[in-house]
Amino acid sequence: MLIWVSIIILSRYVTSYNILVYSPTISKSHMIMNGRIADALANDGHNVTLMETDLVEYPGSLKTVKYANHWTETFEWPQRVRDLTHGADMLSYSIMNAVRMLDSMNRFSASACLALLRDQRLMTKIESGNFDVIMFEQFDVCPFIISHILNIPVKIWMSSCPIMEHQAELAGVPAAYSFVPSSLNGFAGDRMSLSERFWNTIQSFLLKYHYLDYWHDFHEELKTEFGHNFPHPSDLAKETELILVNTDELVDFPRPLPPNVIHIGGLGMDKVDTSLPDDYVNIMSRGKNGIIYFSFGSVVPTNALPQVYMKNIIDSFGRMQDYYFVVKISKNDTFSRQYSSRFSNVYTRSWVPQTGVLAHDRLKLFITHGGYNSIMEASRYSVPLLLIGMFGDQPRNSKLVERNGWGLSLDKTSLLYGSQEFEEKMKELLTNKKYKQTAIRTTQLLKTKPQTGEQRLLSYVRFLELNNGRLPELRMIANELSHIEYFNLDVLAILIATGCVVTAAAVYIVSRVLQVVVNSRKVKVD
Repeated sequence: MLIWVSIIILSRYVTSYNILVYSPTISKSHMIMNGRIADALANDGHNVTLMETDLVEYPGSLKTVKYANHWTETFEWPQRVRDLTHGADMLSYSIMNAVRMLDSMNRFSASACLALLRDQRLMTKIESGNFDVIMFEQFDVCPFIISHILNIPVKIWMSSCPIMEHQAELAGVPAAYSFVPSSLNGFAGDRMSLSERFWNTIQSFLLKYHYLDYWHDFHEELKTEFGHNFPHPSDLAKETELILVNTDELVDFPRPLPPNVIHIGGLGMDKVDTSLPDDYVNIMSRGKNGIIYFSFGSVVPTNALPQVYMKNIIDSFGRMQDYYFVVKISKNDTFSRQYSSRFSNVYTRSWVPQTGVLAHDRLKLFITHGGYNSIMEASRYSVPLLLIGMFGDQPRNSKLVERNGWGLSLDKTSLLYGSQEFEEKMKELLTNKKYKQTAIRTTQLLKTKPQTGEQRLLSYVRFLELNNGRLPELRMIANELSHIEYFNLDVLAILIATGCVVTAAAVYIVSRVLQVVVNSRKVKVD
C-alpha cells in the first residue's frame, strides 16, 4: 500500500511543468508577488525560473525566491529610469491624470519590450530554457510576444491588483460599471449615485480603450520589426487559458467573473516571518495606549509630497501623545525626518519590518496608502485601517475596506488644507470598537475559507497540466462579440421599434375610433 501511495505522489512530479515567471522590476511589491508565485509552484514540484528583467528596481535587489531558479537580467535600454512615479501628480483625482499615468507606463513598457526583443543573448537564453508555460502580469504586453516568437505553448496571465479594464475586456469579464468601481483612481464604492455611475462608466471605458489603443499602436511597431503577418497582441491575449488575480474575494468588491479567472490573493503571507529585531521589540512597548503605524509603501515617496502635506500629518501625530507613532518615510525625505524630531512620540525610519509590526498585539491602527499587499497583510492580523489612496488602484482599495467595515478612507487632498478630518477619523477608528471587531471577523473569514490562494494556484496549474495545457471550456465568448451583440443593442433597437410601431398603431386606431364617434354624433344632431 505504501509503495502505491509513493508511486502516486512521485508521479505528480514526473509530469511537472517547466515554467517561466516573467517579472519586470516595476516595484518591490510586484517583485515579491512574482517571487511568491514562483516559489509556491517550485515547491509543488514544477521546474520554475523567475526571470527579473531590469526596468525600475535593480534585478536581484530583493531575495524574492527560495526554491525557484532565479535569473536577473538586464539589457541595453537608454530610456531606463529608477523612479516610475517621477513627475506624477499623485494628489489629482482627474480621469485624464489616470489616463496620462497609464499612457506613460504603456510607452515605457513598449520601449523596454522592443529593447528586450532585440537582445539576442537574452532571447536565446529564454529559448534554451524550453519552457512549457510563461506567467506574467497585466501591465506588460511583452510576454505575449515572447511566447509567440519562442513557441511557449501555455500562457497564464496574472493581475497584481484588482483586474483591470483591458484585461477584463480580453478575458470576457462582464462589464458591470453600475456597481464595479474603476480599477484605477476609482473614487466610489459599489453603491454609486447617478453622477458616480456616470463618471465610473466614462473612466472605465477610457482606461480600457486607451490601453487597447496602445496595444494597436504597438502592433504596428511589431509588424515593422517582425513582418506584416505578426499577430495582434489582443488576439494572443484571448488565447490565455487562466487569469490569476492577486486579490481575495473577501477583500474586494464582489463581481461576476468567468470560471478561468481565479483569485489567489494572500499567497505566501502565512509563511512570512513576524519576528521583530531587538530595537523594534523595545519600540513596540512605547506609547501609553499603543502603537500607530504609518506607511505609504515603496511606490509613493513621501519626499515627493508637498512639505505642508507631511507637516500636517506629523503635527497630528504630535498632538496624540498617548500613542507612539512608527512612521515609514522615504530614504531622502529630510524634511519629515527633521520636522518629526521635535515630537517625542514620533519615530521615523526609511525601513520598517512591516509584517512584524502589523502582527504585534500593541498595534492599534495602520495608516496606509491602500496598496493591495498592505491591505492583505493587515487583514491577516485584524488591524483597522485609515486609508489615503494616492493613485492607481489605491483609492478603489480604500473604498472597499470602508465598504466592508474595518477601516475608513480619507480624501488625499484634505491634508493639503489641514488635519482636522484626518485626526477625527483616527480617533473614530481608535475609539469605536466596531472597526476592530470587523477586522477580527475579516481575519476569521480568511482563515476559514474553503481554499487558500496558494491551494487555488497549485490546483489550477495542475489541472491545466493534466489537460494538455488547454481549457477552452472555461473561456467565455464575450470577447468575440461586437458591442452591439454584447450589450444587446440590436435587440433593444427591435424592442424600441416594436414599441413605437405598436404605440403609433394604437394612437392611430384610437384617433380613428374617436373620429367615427364624433362624426356619428354630428349625424344624429343634424
